[in-house]
Amino acid sequence: MTNINVVRVVIGLIGMLLTSSAMPAESLAFEHVTVIDGTGGPAQSPMTVVITGERIVALGAPGTVNVPVATRRIDARGQYLIPGMMDLHLHLMGGGVYRASRPPGEKDVVDLAQGLRLLQSWLYYGFTSVLDVGNNHELIMVLRDQERAGEVVAPRIFATGQQLAYPGNTVVGPGAIGVREWPETIKDLDLVISRKPDLQKVTYESRGYGPVTFRKSMPKELMTKIIAYLEERGIRTVVHISNEKMAIEAIEAGADTLAHAPHAGYINQSFADMVAEKKIPIQTGLTVHWEISQMVDSLDVLRTPEYRDTAFPEDLLLLEKMRDRYTRIGYGPYFALVHEYEKRNLKMIHDAGGILGLAADRSFGPTALTELELLVTAGIKPADVIRIATLNAAIFLGKEDELGSIEIGKLADLVLLNADPTVDITHVKQIAMVIKGGAIIDRSKLNLPVNKR
Repeated sequence: MTNINVVRVVIGLIGMLLTSSAMPAESLAFEHVTVIDGTGGPAQSPMTVVITGERIVALGAPGTVNVPVATRRIDARGQYLIPGMMDLHLHLMGGGVYRASRPPGEKDVVDLAQGLRLLQSWLYYGFTSVLDVGNNHELIMVLRDQERAGEVVAPRIFATGQQLAYPGNTVVGPGAIGVREWPETIKDLDLVISRKPDLQKVTYESRGYGPVTFRKSMPKELMTKIIAYLEERGIRTVVHISNEKMAIEAIEAGADTLAHAPHAGYINQSFADMVAEKKIPIQTGLTVHWEISQMVDSLDVLRTPEYRDTAFPEDLLLLEKMRDRYTRIGYGPYFALVHEYEKRNLKMIHDAGGILGLAADRSFGPTALTELELLVTAGIKPADVIRIATLNAAIFLGKEDELGSIEIGKLADLVLLNADPTVDITHVKQIAMVIKGGAIIDRSKLNLPVNKR
């Protein structure tokens, strides 16, 4: 048996044990609860929300909703029900995408157990769906299949698998294929399509901004052909860009969504208006630049209560090792500047009516909480930030008919809170209950440091 198959067997056995962390779906009724439905509309209170199996089956004021006899009733007076939140941009550790931080003999080892425990750090904080946008398919597609089969307890996993990038791009490796010229690269496209990606990521430029050496970008003509080939086969695309010019070119090439808003400089109002009119969903991505800029000066940013509760020291060690690289390249001061550009640009897009979807671009669940808070510092109201993390995120995924809001017929991915997040976004941390697909997640049984003390 190969090493990777041994790892799969082990993680499968671990996953079977951990499935007890999700209580079986039953009929549930939340009564007298305040509903923040994710659409951006006003809170509704008091309300009764009934769940049968995986779905929301009834919603209305007390006395107007029929609650079946065999239903677990939960008195949720003074509590707030929001849709399960989503993080649309992660590169999960465990597949080798952080190769520079690994010992030489472990650079290509696939660690499914590490990936799973990190996924549970999102679920612990009420993020019931995640999108991995560039990873080793031997890691992320295996975990995705296990999650969908109910073999492990994790958020809903959506994934691009390996992304597509131009040769010479620093991401080429376990998490990305270096494409060839047309038509030779059709073989590369057929390979990623065979893995059934939920979206396919295309990296248009190779970190050709800021203090790093410029590397050749993918020719626009090649990107256009790649996107068209994928679209013809029903694969939606997400394109990595860093500035307004590249964002416009990606949209002209047919990109469905953008990974990041332009951040290498300020955008023009015309760009914000254009993406709003075309309804191009855009990931937020504030945390990645903010956190890296903070790490250069101090590792205190990795010592928060949220990190302590959900990140094992051996996992954080990999990230800490990257600090020297960030410092050497000069990311600290540059990313601090980029962060200010991003905040302004995201607020402009939001104010123009654009579709922003929450995305932290890190590998730990607590960073998704940071992303919520940074969006508020950018001037976006907490109620709108909740929509960015829920319904807008579902729109980005093309799953708005199933996820993202509290509506009859939708999957019951929900978070019950003890405080109002529309008053203070940090109230999302005051979790009373996490529900995924109608099943209550036993947060005390997740494989996290907070449950090992």
